[in-house]
Amino acid sequence: MRTSEKLTFPKLQNEYLENILRQLVRQHNIIQLFFTKSASSSFSHLIVHIEQSMDAKNLQESKWVKKVWKSCQIDVLFIYTSKLEHRFSLGNPFFELYCRPSAIIYQNESVDSIVNKRDWKKYKKRFNVLKENFYHDYDLHKSQIQSLISEGSSNSVFMSFARLIEYDLEYLEELYAGKKSDCLSLDERIANLTEYIPAIQKYFVKKSGSNYYLTDLFAQAKEAASNDEAVYKEEMYEAVGIAEQNLYRLIEERFVEFKKLIKKGYLEKKKDSCQIDVKPKDIILDNAVQTILKFVEAEQIYLYHQITCYEKQTYYLMLITAGAGNEKLKLITDYLKNETGRKFNFVLISHNRYWIQNNLYGCQSFFAKIIQDNNLIYSSSAYHPDFHWEVPHNPYHGDLYFFYKSTKESALQFFEIANNTKENYCGLDSLFALFFLSFCKTFIFVKTYYIPNCLSSQALWELCIYADSDIRKHNYLLEQFWIDFFPYLDKHRTVFQMLSSKLDKEKVIQMNVIVEKLMYELHDLVIEGELLLKSEHD
Repeated sequence: MRTSEKLTFPKLQNEYLENILRQLVRQHNIIQLFFTKSASSSFSHLIVHIEQSMDAKNLQESKWVKKVWKSCQIDVLFIYTSKLEHRFSLGNPFFELYCRPSAIIYQNESVDSIVNKRDWKKYKKRFNVLKENFYHDYDLHKSQIQSLISEGSSNSVFMSFARLIEYDLEYLEELYAGKKSDCLSLDERIANLTEYIPAIQKYFVKKSGSNYYLTDLFAQAKEAASNDEAVYKEEMYEAVGIAEQNLYRLIEERFVEFKKLIKKGYLEKKKDSCQIDVKPKDIILDNAVQTILKFVEAEQIYLYHQITCYEKQTYYLMLITAGAGNEKLKLITDYLKNETGRKFNFVLISHNRYWIQNNLYGCQSFFAKIIQDNNLIYSSSAYHPDFHWEVPHNPYHGDLYFFYKSTKESALQFFEIANNTKENYCGLDSLFALFFLSFCKTFIFVKTYYIPNCLSSQALWELCIYADSDIRKHNYLLEQFWIDFFPYLDKHRTVFQMLSSKLDKEKVIQMNVIVEKLMYELHDLVIEGELLLKSEHD
């Protein structure tokens, strides 16, 4: 046997790892080292065959293993002898490929070699049996779920889906990492697999950190079942099914990939799909995207509408990001206006991915129109998760009564002060601003099922125009206002003390006309349109 001091591993091209492996050979009963250098930009595989299971377990937890993974993109896997023999006997394609004779970079000469020298024809039978076992058990899981769906047992459906996804993850772990992680939670297993399969990120919307929306749904169903309660989320069956089918497809693709690689005996280059080639439609948009990214770390930006009116181009952008509140959006909007001049206008809305997912029950129809591939102008990654859309989705105007009532009452309060004989208009500015805010949010909600945040007054009005361009017929009233309309509203949306009002009768008449006409629009839309019965609002 060669001494460890004389050992060299030129194939590694990594002095740091070479020194560690020399020490391992000297201190432990290392039988074989298998190294497969990646032919693409992804990681390489180093499999350390060791005699004892306890040694394999302890060494797998070494700090240097994680360091080599992060800094060198080399995945180190320790496996003990009896387990490796068992994997070979099952025809596990991971070890068939990565423990080939050509991958050996060290062999303990005092121990018999454990490698497969069988050809493709001999291995093919074992490979096909392994695949058939997967498909057989998978079909059993699926048929059980279909039976539970037909019985209307929602808790059991979600728990069965959870078991099926666990089954899928188990196979993906074996096929990509060579080891199972069944002691970890579903959240942890999904997060770990993203290191090997970045595409998995597209299939699960994050709740927070490494927690996911669907796994939280499974947990809710399990807890409800233990308390003899039910989770009524039937509209999520298809979304869960789509996520599961994507995992299933990844398993199928990995089987196909292994068959090709093992049969040919070499690693085939993979296409680098980590870059998304989506370009903005013009220079103004390109600059706008770059400006937005200076202020927030956006995951995605969608251009979902644009209009030209009076030679001014207005872009409607939705940002999927965290930490972009109303003030930040206003700051970005003002900055964009200063950069682009008076010919361009930007209407920005922003939500984080989990908020959108968690509110699809009410506003899916709004977001589904926006979140389209042809609207995407920026994405920080190719692996952002797709949303778990509700199917079927039945939009409804929940809480419309309260929104309409609030708008109507603010209008009545306005009229009462505006029409008082003493012409005491103290506080009318704020009431006017409050009415406009309430009107816009209610109008947008009725038209689109979306309730915007308290954006700037101009952004809300632009969203009203997006919701129904006919509302633009009232623009002339805003343009004839005695002062810049939208800054005036934004100023008075914050209540502040004044000893006397600066309003006069002429100014109040202008405000009064706007409130009357907009209130008429809303009445016609909500009451005459029979979204609410007259008895409900009287």
